[in-house]
Amino acid sequence: MFNIAKVETLKTSSINFIDGNREVSESHVQKMYNLITENGFADTIKVVKIDNKFYAVEGQHRIEAIKLHGIKEVPCSVIDWLNGDFEEIQQYIIDLNAHNKSWSLYDYVKSWADKKNNNYIHLRNQMISYQKTLSNGVVASCYDGISRSHKNLKKGSFNYIDKKFSDDMVDLFSQLVIKWGRKKLGSPALRLAAVLIIKEKTTEDRYKMLKAFQISVLNHLTTSQEPIPDGDESFIYWFNNVVVELNNTLN
Repeated sequence: MFNIAKVETLKTSSINFIDGNREVSESHVQKMYNLITENGFADTIKVVKIDNKFYAVEGQHRIEAIKLHGIKEVPCSVIDWLNGDFEEIQQYIIDLNAHNKSWSLYDYVKSWADKKNNNYIHLRNQMISYQKTLSNGVVASCYDGISRSHKNLKKGSFNYIDKKFSDDMVDLFSQLVIKWGRKKLGSPALRLAAVLIIKEKTTEDRYKMLKAFQISVLNHLTTSQEPIPDGDESFIYWFNNVVVELNNTLN
């Protein structure tokens, strides 16, 4: 047998938001507001009950949109089979949204950071600190050595490969983007660079390769009008034939 939620009508003012869910986006609230304006509201908000209070585990953007419409009550699916444990509820939120494309990489990082996981708290802070120059995917790649998907990170099993080095790599990448711009040095190239550099066996080797990458970017962009290649094959070819070759000549 599987659990079936009971539908109850609750006051919108009685529904709280919970740690572990994504941050509310004003643009997404506006999108929900417009959809409700055009089509009405024919849905339920998924909530859990903890200590006689209701918390939304899915639908917080719809709640904000409903409030803007002045709606005082809303139908809710009350999930009453969770025991109130933070980790269980957090995982339930992630499972509900596992196939929801609107959950970004940052949303997953925030969710685990809300659990007071220090690895994720630091990663979240780095994403926020460098958001003007680096994509969240680039920052994540600098720490987990994965170019795309970041499955372990999303599942809550993210661990650092070399934290101090990754901090320095993120900072250098940001400086390069500030100097040359994203059109010359795009996110796909930086993600792949992070993956290839952090694969070096030792911290010393990583710093040496990072230096070679910095010099190679400088040489390329000061002598050519073309950006750093950012297709997977074209970048790897450039990296192996330019960065690695230069790295072999460095002391």
